[in-house]
Amino acid sequence: MPNRPKSPALPKAHASEVLSRSKQPIYLQLVAEFRSNIAQGKWAPGAQIPSLEELMAQYRVARMTIRNAIGILEDEGYIRRGRGIGTFVQAKIPTVAELQIPSNWDETVALSDVLGTESIFERADALAELPELGMHYDGAFARAYRHMCRLHVKDGVPVCYSDVFVAEDLFKAHRSAFLKSAAASVIARIPDLALHAARQKITIAGAGIASARALNMTVGDSVAEVRRYACDASRLIYFARLEFPTKFVKLEFDLLR
Repeated sequence: MPNRPKSPALPKAHASEVLSRSKQPIYLQLVAEFRSNIAQGKWAPGAQIPSLEELMAQYRVARMTIRNAIGILEDEGYIRRGRGIGTFVQAKIPTVAELQIPSNWDETVALSDVLGTESIFERADALAELPELGMHYDGAFARAYRHMCRLHVKDGVPVCYSDVFVAEDLFKAHRSAFLKSAAASVIARIPDLALHAARQKITIAGAGIASARALNMTVGDSVAEVRRYACDASRLIYFARLEFPTKFVKLEFDLLR
C-alpha cells in the first residue's frame, strides 16, 4: 500500500507574536491567558505559578508587563503573593455567575423569572416598524410596537442588556406588568395568549456604548448577542435583542435529547 504524503506542518507562532497581533495592551491579554490557565486547571488551586523570570521567558515580555498582569489577578482574588516564597493560586478562586442561554421558550421564561429587571428607559410613543430582526421571518407584524430598554441583574450583578419591542395593543393592556417585569415573563402569563411561533439566534459580537455603560464593560468587549421573537396566531408580538457578557454565558446541551 503506497505511503500517503504527510500534510505539511503548520508553523507555530510564538506567544509573543500572537500577543502582538492585538491592539489590546499585552498585560491585559496576559491577564486573560492567566485566568484561562486557572480555569482550565493548568494552574491548580493552591499551586505555585511559574516565577516572573519563567513567565518573562515563556511570553518574551518585560518584567513590568508580567508584574502588571499578576497585580490584576491578585486584586481580583485569583492569586496570592508571599514574600520570598513565590506566588500561588488561591485555594478558593472567585466564581463567576453562569447563565444557561435558553434553547426554548419555557427556558426563556424561566430565566426571565429569576433575573431582576431594571428599566433604563421606555419610549413614550409607539414605533411603526421594528429594527432589523436579523433572522428569517415572513409573517405579519403588529400595527405598532412599544420599545423598552432594560438591564437584567443576578445577585446584584448586571448580566444582560436588552432592547425589547412589544406589540402596542398588548403593551397597553398589560402596561403595569411590562413596566416592572421581563417581557417574556409577562407574555407567558397573559390569559388565553398562545404562541404559535418563536425563534432565536445567538451570535458573538462586541458591546456597544449603551450596553457597555450598563454592563460595566469596555466598548467592543465580547458579548453573546441573542435575538428572539415570538408570534401569536396572527402577528409578531415580541422581539428582543439582548447582550450577555460572554464571561457569564454557558451553553450546555443534551445531544441525545
